[in-house]
Amino acid sequence: METKKIAKGISIICQPTFIPIALYFIVSLSVVPTVTGIWYALLGIVFIALAPIALVFILARCNKISDPDLPDRRERFIPYLSIVGLYLIGFIVFWYLGAPYQILAITASYIAVTLFGAFISLFWKISMHMAGVAGPVTALVFLVNPLFVWAYILLIPIGWARYILKKHTFPQIVIGSGFSILLTYLVIRFFS
Repeated sequence: METKKIAKGISIICQPTFIPIALYFIVSLSVVPTVTGIWYALLGIVFIALAPIALVFILARCNKISDPDLPDRRERFIPYLSIVGLYLIGFIVFWYLGAPYQILAITASYIAVTLFGAFISLFWKISMHMAGVAGPVTALVFLVNPLFVWAYILLIPIGWARYILKKHTFPQIVIGSGFSILLTYLVIRFFS
């Protein structure tokens, strides 16, 4: 029982919706270490973290989904597609403001990874928890400092937690991480 409590704690702390808060601050301030960088970070947090959280909770409150964690893959497609719409709006705002390519790249990575996850969810369930950490770590490695490679270690306890909680199988955990790393890398290469 104690093991499940630890796993649940890890799973909650490492929610994919919390990760963009750190990512946008780190990337924005490393690229634009001024007040403008703070504004970019805040905009990223609004479009990539807060708006999707609000959307999912509204869908749950209106009984369009049964659980805000979206454990049922059949309920994931519409929320994920809607979240991609929010990300697209954020991307357009960043582009309009002339944000640096690094900000555009991480926002486009969120679009690509979530869109891929939405379509995969039509026939299989993958770990978007893992994707939501693996992609941002990849962005940090290639856009900020290669020493962030050490942050990939976070995938081990998160994967363990998702497995212990019976949220995902081992292949779902590996594919969730792998596709996010690959797509994020490709998007960053495209923008750089």
